[in-house]
Amino acid sequence: MDEPTSHLDIYSQMALEKAIATYKGAILMISHDYHFIVNCADYVLFIEDKTIRKMSMKKFRRMIYANHFDKDYLAIEEKKKSVETKVALALADTDFERARTLSEDLEELIKLL
Repeated sequence: MDEPTSHLDIYSQMALEKAIATYKGAILMISHDYHFIVNCADYVLFIEDKTIRKMSMKKFRRMIYANHFDKDYLAIEEKKKSVETKVALALADTDFERARTLSEDLEELIKLL
């Protein structure tokens, strides 16, 4: 799969993650979506300098944290994703006041990133 989450809404992403988690075979995918990779993959293959390296998910997360994120970034990003899901659920339930309040919370989180 090439960038499988690039045009999916949050519900479709969740459904795809669930489908991949229950799939018994192997899947080769290319993605820049860190959270999707962490939620779906058992290990990562890096292709660079004419070599292929296999890395466990634990080692991959440590490498990404050390090289690309400060401590708070990932926590804020996870909170942002959670609030986005809550906004979508509130809208689906036509609870527009809750969706508005959550959207304001979401805007504050985005400012922190």
